[in-house]
Amino acid sequence: MKRIIWLTTLLAAATLFAMAGCSGNDEQKVTAEQVKKEAKEAVDTAVAYSKQKKDEFMAQVNQQYDSLKKQSDELMQKAKEQAAAGKEQAKQTLADLQEKQQAVSDKMAAMKDKGGEAWAKAKPELEKALSNLQEAYNKAKAELQ
Repeated sequence: MKRIIWLTTLLAAATLFAMAGCSGNDEQKVTAEQVKKEAKEAVDTAVAYSKQKKDEFMAQVNQQYDSLKKQSDELMQKAKEQAAAGKEQAKQTLADLQEKQQAVSDKMAAMKDKGGEAWAKAKPELEKALSNLQEAYNKAKAELQ
């Protein structure tokens, strides 16, 4: 995130300086204040864009997680019934599903507080945890049928 902001600022400043160098004598000169203003606007735009993308990603993940959680909860009820009937495999399946659900929930909670590069590093971890939950759900569904 810092890198994006820095590069955007540098690009805006370079563009303004290039435009100032190409202008004729009859055009108004670009001032340092104008460069600062343009750079700040570019940074603000980059920050807003990053936040928007993060919000969109988290909304998508929340929707996926809620759907998987609902389906997993139904399977967990079935697994509990089978575990009570003495089926050991059902107990393991139940534990695995609960573990994967908790991992996704924890990573989602941690992502809410992250920004910039920390968020970019945490995003693949959340995607992997969600994928693991999907795999655990699919496996549980096959085993409990």
